[in-house]
Amino acid sequence: MKKLLFILLLCNWHSIFCQYYTGSNIPFGQNRVQYNSFFWQSYDFQRFKIYFTKGGHKHAEYTAKTAHLYLQKLEKFLDYKIEDKIHFIIYNSLGKFRQSNIGLTNDISSNIGGTARISGEKVFLYFNGNHNDFNKQISAGIAEIIVQNILFGSDLKQSVKSSSFTNMPVWFKNGLIDYLSTEWNTSYDGKLKNLILSGKAEKFHSLTNKESQLFSFGMWRFIDEVFGRNMIPNLIYMMKVSKSIESGFIYVLGVTAEMLQEDFINHYKNLYNDDISNSVKPNEKNLNIKSKKERVYRQFKINKKGDKIAFVEHYIGQYKVKIYDLKKNKLRTVIKGDHKLNRIPDFSHPVIAWHPLGKVLSIFEEKKGEILLNLYDTDENKKNIKPLLNLEKILSCSYNVKGDKIIISAVSNSQTDIYQYSVLGNSQIQITNDLFDNHNPKYIPNSNEVIFSSNRMDLKKSNPKIPNTNKFDLFQINTKTRKLKQLTNTPNFNEKHPQPVNKFNYHYLCDKNGIYNHFKKTTDSTISQIDTAIHYRYFSVIQKLSNLNRNALEICFTPFSKHYSLLLKNNSEYQFYIGKVDEVVFLEDVLKNTHFIKSTDYKSSEGDKKLVQSSDEINIYNYQFEKEKEIIKNNNQKKYSSSTTKEKGNFILPLKKIYNVNFTIGDFVMQLNPTFNNLAYQRYSSSGFKNAGFDGFTLIQAKDVFEDYKITGGFKGPVQINNTGFIAIYENLKNRLDEKTQLSRQSFENFVNNVSMDAPTIEKTITNDIKHQYSYPFSEVSSLRFTLNLRHDKIVTLSNSPSHLPVPNRTHLLGGGLLEYIFDATRPIAININNGFKFKTWFEGYKEINNPNTDFFVFGMDLRNYQKIHRNIVFASRLAASTSFGFQKLIYYMGGVDGYLWAKFDPSIIPDPEQNFQFQTIATPLRGFYQNARNGNSFVGISNELRIPIFSYFSKKPLKSDFLENFMIIGFNDIGAAWTGKNPYSSDNSFNNTSYNGHNYSINIENQKEPIVYSYGFGIRSKLFGYYIRLDWGYGIDDHIAMPSIKQLSLSLDF
Repeated sequence: MKKLLFILLLCNWHSIFCQYYTGSNIPFGQNRVQYNSFFWQSYDFQRFKIYFTKGGHKHAEYTAKTAHLYLQKLEKFLDYKIEDKIHFIIYNSLGKFRQSNIGLTNDISSNIGGTARISGEKVFLYFNGNHNDFNKQISAGIAEIIVQNILFGSDLKQSVKSSSFTNMPVWFKNGLIDYLSTEWNTSYDGKLKNLILSGKAEKFHSLTNKESQLFSFGMWRFIDEVFGRNMIPNLIYMMKVSKSIESGFIYVLGVTAEMLQEDFINHYKNLYNDDISNSVKPNEKNLNIKSKKERVYRQFKINKKGDKIAFVEHYIGQYKVKIYDLKKNKLRTVIKGDHKLNRIPDFSHPVIAWHPLGKVLSIFEEKKGEILLNLYDTDENKKNIKPLLNLEKILSCSYNVKGDKIIISAVSNSQTDIYQYSVLGNSQIQITNDLFDNHNPKYIPNSNEVIFSSNRMDLKKSNPKIPNTNKFDLFQINTKTRKLKQLTNTPNFNEKHPQPVNKFNYHYLCDKNGIYNHFKKTTDSTISQIDTAIHYRYFSVIQKLSNLNRNALEICFTPFSKHYSLLLKNNSEYQFYIGKVDEVVFLEDVLKNTHFIKSTDYKSSEGDKKLVQSSDEINIYNYQFEKEKEIIKNNNQKKYSSSTTKEKGNFILPLKKIYNVNFTIGDFVMQLNPTFNNLAYQRYSSSGFKNAGFDGFTLIQAKDVFEDYKITGGFKGPVQINNTGFIAIYENLKNRLDEKTQLSRQSFENFVNNVSMDAPTIEKTITNDIKHQYSYPFSEVSSLRFTLNLRHDKIVTLSNSPSHLPVPNRTHLLGGGLLEYIFDATRPIAININNGFKFKTWFEGYKEINNPNTDFFVFGMDLRNYQKIHRNIVFASRLAASTSFGFQKLIYYMGGVDGYLWAKFDPSIIPDPEQNFQFQTIATPLRGFYQNARNGNSFVGISNELRIPIFSYFSKKPLKSDFLENFMIIGFNDIGAAWTGKNPYSSDNSFNNTSYNGHNYSINIENQKEPIVYSYGFGIRSKLFGYYIRLDWGYGIDDHIAMPSIKQLSLSLDF
């Protein structure tokens, strides 16, 4: 912060400079904000290296114990061995991971062609309180590396070669990775059931990214079930060889992709319809709360009085806490947090709980790297916020009867434990202290006992070391004595969300039949014998309270209240139910097992048969004599003894090392590019704007493991020898205040009209430029950036005739800077399709060193909005304006498009000769006109586009062609004006005046021409050979006269 204030003082002390505006391709960009500091350490193993930070050593140890097993399993199945060492990078929570710079890109090129992202053998992990999810991240990371290496190669040469030709959609690849890394379970089965039975799977392009990924996961599982698991590796390799998904399916399975998708949908539709054939509707009351599309709802809870409901709504990274008043039938939002961004969603926070009095709603939030407790008064709409210390994350919470304590499930020091939080003292006491995941704790009313769900091993087993990550049972613990008691022991299914009513009975959710249903367990007693005293025998009775056709997601009972809440999702709609404890209905029918449970039981039994072999059977292919059997038996006993000793011994970790920065290749670009890449204003030339021409551009980037430090180098050329350039960038993003240094050199030749010379004058301009930027992010979407700049221009008149020999070279040395504020809340949906809003404003200027009266200032702004019309149809709007002032000025040439191939410049509109123009740039887009339709030191431009990806919008099946997938038609209109003077209609505007000077006369004619120009038209876009190509037909209107259409071809994304 001190550096920033110092730079602002320099800005006021001296004139500033930085060349900035070059058409519509100006940088915006979102931020990663480092609220916390990270001190990285590592463990180096033979096949992988594990990085962790403070409080994450147990995560590192756990990863070391499990990663090798997954690696061996996947390498064996796919018959592929990873040669390089895998780097696991572990963050203690998703909130910490969001502060990292991993995956943050700020492309300096607006063209996408010839780009290869080389992620290396890196796996990024974060712990969200559940080891099952942590395991999935480990195995998915390994699977992604193997699949990436098989399809695209493991080195730079193979990656660049394959990136342009292997057409595997992201959703398809991610579904394959899920299949390879994730065990199918009740949750996934329920999600696929909703997707299939809702009919959405039959309209593929209406699916969200997550739904399309689930579609792919389900399809790979279908191939496993129908064609056999061994077909999967063959499919992957055939897709690599043929560079086509379609060919892979035809050659290996004998069916087309379309046929396979239809069979997959029909197969599971029949199975799922059979699963729900005897289901019963919930007995609870369905509330009239309409769930919105693409939202996720959770933490559905009712207060003690039963008159208010609270829940959390998630949508594209943003969350809202809402309260529904049952009496007033009114829904309102009380808390809103985060921004709508494309990132990994965090559905673990906020966590809410009603105070027993029913007036205060407690909300645990994660903000700016810390956990906050917001005690929200629902009557007075007041907040009472206090921070919680020494905890990474809160997963669930519940009040005791008095309302002075909250039992919470929280993450700290690499593990999920139960804590008792004192509301008045703002402190917590740890109740459990182990590696197991302890979730959903709830007080038994009027006691010190707490019931919770955990994946700890059977308590009868001695010294369990790692969590049973697959199944959860229910346990009971005393908060004072810490005495632990196991309530359920079901290794084949899960119990979760325990809801104690009193010390004799509790409710919970269980997936015994493959669907999470509502159960009640009651403890009772009977007299077992009577002697000198009466002896009782205690027993438990489990009662079924539902037979649902979809998973119950949550259930919540309010202590000393007759009300409870139940949350379900049926197809695409969430359903909100409330019930009364004394009105529950007990079901006598046996729950029907789903196809998933049946297939799981079958596979388990088959596996048992394979493992067990009768001693009476004789294997004629591997017969062993009695002497051989005895020798083998002794050897096995020795091996078992050795392995047991190792297992019982302590796990020995290698020496802990402090992280030292080292670089690896990140991105590589080799493309044809018709633009300059150093974002510098050109020196003014009477011959007009100098376009870069169609030339090559090569860029390579190196970055460290955490992507905190980046080194980028680029070269423009060599097709046009006289127009070459290079750029070098160093970025330090480790701290909250980001720094970037850029060096660039650009040279080009230009023809200048000079009637005094006997031959055309050719000037070569060489610009050497150095910039140092400071960027301070206020949040993920807003930042303040300041750039210091030093620039040297050298203009050489080439000696193509004797008259040019005595012309001296001209040099200019300039210094200054740029101050800009950026707000960027856009979300990329597909190539050239965004949603959201972004805005920036800037102020810049310069002064030539040791040269008076050379001050030059620029002020500008750019606003862009992308409004979703339907699915992936977007209406894009842009308003841009800029002006220059001072002793020297910048001239804007309005007209044309960015990335213009074979650009044309209109020389008929002459710049105002009375203006001291020293620099020039373009103002685009203004389609239907060539460059210089209008010019001046000020401009305003407005553009609107309706973007319709026609094939992907109307197609019901995944498209096989990358060209058709990205094919888009647009309708557009552009309005703009550039002028000198106060406004476009001012008499000071040179466009409105024409002067003629004779020998003894001077004539000044005031024009009545319209200074504002308009255009409309249509265009097509698509991706071809890795490049995004645009072709526009523009119809200009100049001075109220319709002009002939102009076709403009360009290589660039739209604004």
